[in-house]
Amino acid sequence: MIEHLAVVSTEILPPFRHPCAGGGVRIWGLAEPLRKQGIRCTYFLHERIAAVNTPSADLPIRFFKPETLHHDIMHENCDALLIEQWQPLTFLKANLDIPVIVDLPGPLLLEYFWRDRDNYYQHTVDKVECLSRADYFLCAHERQRGYYTAWLAWAGIAPDADRLKTVPFNLHEMPRSRGGYIEDEPQFFWGGMFWPWQDRVSAFRSILHTLTRLRRGQLVIAGGNGETLPADGLRFDDYADHPHISWLGLLPFHEYILEIKRATVAIDLSRPTNERRLSSDLRTGTALWAGTPCLVTPESCWAQSIEKHNAGWVLPYNCESELCDLIRDIALERTDIVVKRRGAQEISQQISREDQLSPLLSILKNPTKRESSKPFFDARFVDRERRLQALQDEFHRLQHDHAALQHDLDSIRSKPLFRVYKQITSLIGKNRK
Repeated sequence: MIEHLAVVSTEILPPFRHPCAGGGVRIWGLAEPLRKQGIRCTYFLHERIAAVNTPSADLPIRFFKPETLHHDIMHENCDALLIEQWQPLTFLKANLDIPVIVDLPGPLLLEYFWRDRDNYYQHTVDKVECLSRADYFLCAHERQRGYYTAWLAWAGIAPDADRLKTVPFNLHEMPRSRGGYIEDEPQFFWGGMFWPWQDRVSAFRSILHTLTRLRRGQLVIAGGNGETLPADGLRFDDYADHPHISWLGLLPFHEYILEIKRATVAIDLSRPTNERRLSSDLRTGTALWAGTPCLVTPESCWAQSIEKHNAGWVLPYNCESELCDLIRDIALERTDIVVKRRGAQEISQQISREDQLSPLLSILKNPTKRESSKPFFDARFVDRERRLQALQDEFHRLQHDHAALQHDLDSIRSKPLFRVYKQITSLIGKNRK
């Protein structure tokens, strides 16, 4: 059994009194139950996080520089490594002699398609190379298995190697119940990070229009735009003065949870994309963990559980009239929220069950190093693609220059003076003959 586990993340963890993203929530939810079961865990967090308020001293944290991560892990005498996403493995310049477990809660490479498209080929090669250096892999739900199995095959790992395990979203401490707290009017909570590939305009405007028409209900926004303005151009803070919007911005995790618990319903509606279909939808999982009913699209990985436990509503994104009718019924308290909340609390109990970590515990009981595998493509692939792209760019430039020259030539030929010139040169030619 592993006695000392290194837990590596580039994300802020929930115990910090600072806003955190889903990756930090996910890895914290995996590691803390292990600590409760007696497995010593040391968190290795990126040095930039050191500037954030540090949590209580009983949380074992080391801040690392990317170039020293390998040395730091070995210096702590860790028996195995659990790493949040594959990207931090790029910091390790050499393979570790201890088992490496990579948690893959969401399709990071699909995110890079929007976040850093200019370097997409390099990210692709980095991912395959990093996966080829790990021994075990975790995903968050069964829908992701096919996606990651294909990537592992690219990394030289046989599809039947039994190295990929499903470990659902887990948070170890179930929050206290709402305790009968009732708001003056229904609260519609929309929180988390809003990314460039998410289109929420239609749902947002339908909800706001309905609340404005009814003159009842608050749309509580506890989030912010991630890195760049979303493709839909929607900025919640532009509506900060609207009478039916409470704009809270990004909140530390514990404050975020308090706001969710006060809400009537938590909303996670955006136009369906392949990234959303494969993601863990941690904002929905966190809301259900807090015992709050949720409104999601059928593409959400939580949709089936929400329907099974009657823990909210599942509605296609483009059903504007149905959405307005539902928001109206909730705002006018025509829906039995108590029943929906009870269903959400049933899912909350499942999220908090430590037996969900059984696949991870089975790995930690007797992990083995995998024989190193050779990826099916490497950096040469990136160089070839870059050269090909450069040639294509040069070809398009030449096409553009040719079209411009042709346009200039046609323009010259259309001038009367050019026609006179042609006649003169023709006469001169005849006289010479």
